[in-house]
Amino acid sequence: MQNNYFELADKFGSPFYIFDSQTAKKRVSEIKSRLSQNARLCYAVKANAFLIDLVKDEDILFEVCSPGELSICESVGLSPSKIVFSGVMKTPSDVERAFKLRVNTITLESPLHCKFLLECAGKFPDQNQDVILRLTNGNQFGMTQKDLYDCVEAIAGHKNIHIRGIHFFTGTQKSLKKVTEEVAFIEDFCAALKEKFKLDFTDIEYGPGLPYNYFSANESEGENYSALEDFISLIKDSQFSYVIESGRFIAAPCGKYVSKIVDVKDSSEGEFCIIDGGINHINYFGQMMGMKIPPMEHLRAECNKNLPDREVSCTIAGSLCTTADIVVRKISLGNPQAGDLLVFNDIGAYSVTESMYLFLSHPLPAVLISDGNKIQQVRGHIESYELNYGKNPEEN
Repeated sequence: MQNNYFELADKFGSPFYIFDSQTAKKRVSEIKSRLSQNARLCYAVKANAFLIDLVKDEDILFEVCSPGELSICESVGLSPSKIVFSGVMKTPSDVERAFKLRVNTITLESPLHCKFLLECAGKFPDQNQDVILRLTNGNQFGMTQKDLYDCVEAIAGHKNIHIRGIHFFTGTQKSLKKVTEEVAFIEDFCAALKEKFKLDFTDIEYGPGLPYNYFSANESEGENYSALEDFISLIKDSQFSYVIESGRFIAAPCGKYVSKIVDVKDSSEGEFCIIDGGINHINYFGQMMGMKIPPMEHLRAECNKNLPDREVSCTIAGSLCTTADIVVRKISLGNPQAGDLLVFNDIGAYSVTESMYLFLSHPLPAVLISDGNKIQQVRGHIESYELNYGKNPEEN
């Protein structure tokens, strides 16, 4: 694959992301094989929308949190029957759009969302819709117990709206102790809710925030499934069915980011490798000022292979004009030279969607999809400078 990365860089330009279809499908399959009978997987597409098309035929749900993500799902032909339409901000038109598409579930995060939904129920009385009500954890997402109760009472008079269950999520990379406490809490809440309102719902949609270890010395540790297995052991005998939301845990191992070393220089702090990417493209959860070493490879260019071997302690810095653009601080590389490539592994989650792309008007990286020996470019390099200055609307 080493030579292939150089060929890809020559053909499509550096830097680029490459997401692997077979890895994505295998990851989903491995997770599903460990689920109990009362559990179903839901992919949080905010982690990486490029994976939707790769796993759209899998028997899983897809959590969508914006109208734009819903448009992506439509464009790749994802069945609406697999879509959970969530999001803290919804307009009446957003709710009506999801309703008319007949998505699997609409998440209600506020009394206002409930009002919008009931308006749709009145406009389309012959169409049924499942909903889940999100319980807040004290942040801006979801509803208080009182507001949730009020919504349950309001929905009771609409026969075409069915409460599928309760949604609860508090964050990512959580410990088993935290998850155990949350499972006990939400099950008690749901049991009391069912009793109070004589409801027949069965589902808890829950984000366990399964941890993904990016910085382990054991290269395979980040991909292990022990956290998932521990979680399943907590819920397998539950009276409730679980829809398990996961983004990072699914997507992380499915992608790589390839960037070229463009300069190597000394400074009073040691040697620096400057790459044509940087923190505007790379985002490892838990990284702080480049102090941790992510899973990565150094590939020497053909023109540099005859240079003497020497281990160099260097800092990998990006192309942004800010001292914050430190990707990795003090890593040992084998005589790095301009023209070499650095391959950052486990980059499938969030980097492609969450990084600071517009800062300093550098181009967005290309995006490639690998499926066995077939590699396809699905997005070329996109200039960002056009987004960073305004035009008079009359000039457009």
